[in-house]
Amino acid sequence: MSVLDDVNIKRKKLTGRATNIFFVIMFILTFFSRTINNFTLPKVSYETPSNGALIKEVTGTGSVEANITQELYVSSIMKVTGVEVEVGDSVKQGQTLMTLDTSDIESQLEDEQDKYAQKKLLLEEMMEAGSPESLMIMDKAVQVARQNVDKTQKNCDSSKALFEVGAITSISLADAEADLENAKLDYEIAKNNKDKAVNANKRDIESTKLDISMAEREIAELTKEMNMSIVTSPCDGVVTQLYYSEGMRLTASQPLYRIADTGKGFQFVATVNISAAEYLEPGDEAKISINSLNDITIQGKVNQISDNQQQIGVKKNVLIDIPSEGLVGGEIGTADIKKSIGSYNVLVSNSAVGQDTKGFFVYVLKEREGPLGNEFYVERVPVSIGDSDNTKTAVLSGVNKSDKVISDSDKQLSDGSPVIVVD
Repeated sequence: MSVLDDVNIKRKKLTGRATNIFFVIMFILTFFSRTINNFTLPKVSYETPSNGALIKEVTGTGSVEANITQELYVSSIMKVTGVEVEVGDSVKQGQTLMTLDTSDIESQLEDEQDKYAQKKLLLEEMMEAGSPESLMIMDKAVQVARQNVDKTQKNCDSSKALFEVGAITSISLADAEADLENAKLDYEIAKNNKDKAVNANKRDIESTKLDISMAEREIAELTKEMNMSIVTSPCDGVVTQLYYSEGMRLTASQPLYRIADTGKGFQFVATVNISAAEYLEPGDEAKISINSLNDITIQGKVNQISDNQQQIGVKKNVLIDIPSEGLVGGEIGTADIKKSIGSYNVLVSNSAVGQDTKGFFVYVLKEREGPLGNEFYVERVPVSIGDSDNTKTAVLSGVNKSDKVISDSDKQLSDGSPVIVVD
């Protein structure tokens, strides 16, 4: 073998070794590159869409309130001389709540009684003015005026006849006609005076009767308040509010107390977001968990949905009828109302649905062949959606039950992003 052949053999061996080393290095680099890339790629989990019903769960905190609340207003200014109960106390019907000084009402009552007596006298005078005797006098005046018209009419007719035969002058005829017109005017005045007097008398009588009725009610109210030196509870219940303390004076604009009437049953008033309240209606079943009763659950039924006066346009009050056993009013709790809002063929988790300027979308898991085997990536798919509940959203178009919809990712995704699938 020549020296040249030996050199060629050695060159081929070196080239083969270099090639093998190159492929080994490339494999190692590719393997580690993919391994490193796996640590940086988003880790996602997916789900396949399902069918079923959406169940809207509405939750709101609130408290137990009595169906009926008793309160007492007074129109007279009286001083509170004592308060015998406190807010939160349970009271029995007839139990003393507070005591009042009623001495100032005595003079008010006397004044009203005097006004009442004056109105009665005035009414008697008006009734006399409209009596048959008074009407007879006015009728007599009308009758006399009527007779005067008849008399002057005859005189005027005679004057015309005499004038026609030349027995009297035109001046005498004109005087007779003037006397007739004056007589007719006096007659109309007499009738109008009678009608006005009668109508005015009727109006005055009706007005005075109304004044008397008002005075009678005022006297009755003052008489009632004269007997209010001791204020008692109108029912069995719980004192929820006291508006006065000893030494204060009552006002007509504010009640003395507010008592929850425990004998008329209870309701639970829960506050919920206005968007959630849209799904509710009277008759929906509710579960009430009462904190002070070891979270015991009470079954209730929605009775009414109304505005929350403190947060109009943001919150709603849901009034729920509940049984009254074991309740006293004021208990704090939570209402849970589950409402079916329809069945759908394609449901995905709420977390799977995104939204941007182009609309709603989901990411669907896709698979493709790579240099070291198959790899995963995501594809952005536009969708149209329907209703949603606390966990699921209905998809009306865009995906079907065979698609693998991304439900969770530890990093932000974009269309075509390679990903790692985790359980």
